[in-house]
Amino acid sequence: MLLAALLATTCSAASDEPPTQLRVELDGRQYVTTAGASLEVDIGGTKKKLRIDELPWRHFAQGSLQFDYPRHFPWESDPSPPRSWTLDGNDAVIMVFEQPRGHARTADDVADGFEKSLGSTKPAERAKAVLRTERAGTLTGVTSKVRVAANTISHEVFALGKDDHAWLLVLQDALDEQGDHSSEYIEMRQRLAATLEF
Repeated sequence: MLLAALLATTCSAASDEPPTQLRVELDGRQYVTTAGASLEVDIGGTKKKLRIDELPWRHFAQGSLQFDYPRHFPWESDPSPPRSWTLDGNDAVIMVFEQPRGHARTADDVADGFEKSLGSTKPAERAKAVLRTERAGTLTGVTSKVRVAANTISHEVFALGKDDHAWLLVLQDALDEQGDHSSEYIEMRQRLAATLEF
């Protein structure tokens, strides 16, 4: 029984992701540490403790468009015009499409494209999407829910524009059996609402 408890503890610790290695330069001197660890640094002859913690977010910034998104989302980009970026979680996905000047697509056009690409035999449910942001005000767009086999895929599409820059922001989620959004999507959307700027 003791062996089983020891093995369970070891396996649990082994499944934890190792912390990120960091190099910090302070006044020309480099220090190497891991995220969450404290180290002692010398600042003008005085010893100080320095700790750097890794936040659960990454920061997306392209031109004036910027926002935070979950750190565990892998990043993909397509540099060919019009540029696009995909930040893909387990259930939730953020997609950003640069809109070419004079050739901007509407949120409805993009929702139509997603619906057709999913190949559902049932018509999609459409509604108005609203995203209240702290920095960019209230955004409106289109929500599209498509049932494919036993799954329902939700897309919220927002057209963003400022001066001569325009983007399409698409938030995708795989809904649960009750039609509710995943916890990953809810957390992602809340952080996006708090940090989105363009």
